[in-house]
Amino acid sequence: MEILDKLVNVALIAATLRTTAPILLVALGGSFTTKAGIFNIGLEGQMLVGAFFAVIGSIWTGSAFAGVACGVAAALVFALVFAVLVVSFRANEVVVGLALNILAGGMTISLMKAIFGTRGSIVGHGIVGLPKVQLPGARAVLGSWAPLISGFTPIVYVAFIAVPLLVLFYNRTRLGLYIRVVGEKPEAAEALGISITRVRYIASLLCGLLAGLAGAHLSLGYITMFTENMSSGRGFMAVAILIFSNGDPLKVLAGCLLFGFADAFSLRLQTFGYPSYLVLTVPYVVALTALFALSYRARPKVITETLASMQRLLSTDKNIGPDGKHPS
Repeated sequence: MEILDKLVNVALIAATLRTTAPILLVALGGSFTTKAGIFNIGLEGQMLVGAFFAVIGSIWTGSAFAGVACGVAAALVFALVFAVLVVSFRANEVVVGLALNILAGGMTISLMKAIFGTRGSIVGHGIVGLPKVQLPGARAVLGSWAPLISGFTPIVYVAFIAVPLLVLFYNRTRLGLYIRVVGEKPEAAEALGISITRVRYIASLLCGLLAGLAGAHLSLGYITMFTENMSSGRGFMAVAILIFSNGDPLKVLAGCLLFGFADAFSLRLQTFGYPSYLVLTVPYVVALTALFALSYRARPKVITETLASMQRLLSTDKNIGPDGKHPS
């Protein structure tokens, strides 16, 4: 019981919110392309370049917010390249996304070596991290529960505020409705005179904006450093969330909280001496379990259809005579 109290407490919930923020931002960004009918598997690469160039911008300018702007700009460039290849040139979106992910990984390692003369990580060098927002009166009102709403970086608040804003965006704004129509009924969009190309470009750039913020939070907010492959599969987790949520912001939030809790819980387990190679698998095991559980509802229908097809096949075989012909 004592161990459980040490594992599950206010600090764990606060850590869950902190670890959820980058996955939530990149998944909400991916909801734009998902709603627009694009399967964007390049979220990982956009997030990674956002994290790297946020650190570079922070060092060069001495400002964390300028660093965030640099990270977002880098992610927008990757998002634009993705849009040009997929929307304009109609390249395979999975191939393009994977290629950009590989490019992001190789490019950040090469630039790290060229600029800093090192590999592995960038620590120090004048990196300026994002400030933490201390809400006035939070401690007086909530007491020991104050860390649940106070002490986070601005990007964490942006991530959670973005959820209700996107719900309103998709249901109450013209652009949001255009994005949904283009993804669900492109023929109807053309009939209404909506430019599918323009809407998908806008959706891709909005995706890059939030993916860049997610990357900047990783390197300037979550921790103040950059390491190789810093995104650590968070972009792919976001893709998994988008598959079962279909880009719905509330379902995206629920999935991201689940993965954020698994990530925070795995970090907490390391302090109790559990093997790191087992602890680090926790978020991915949770991801696979969640996908299986959420797809289980579709299994009875699949099984029923399969059995019906087999029955039709067997009945057809019974009606075939020894000579291979149907009896007259």
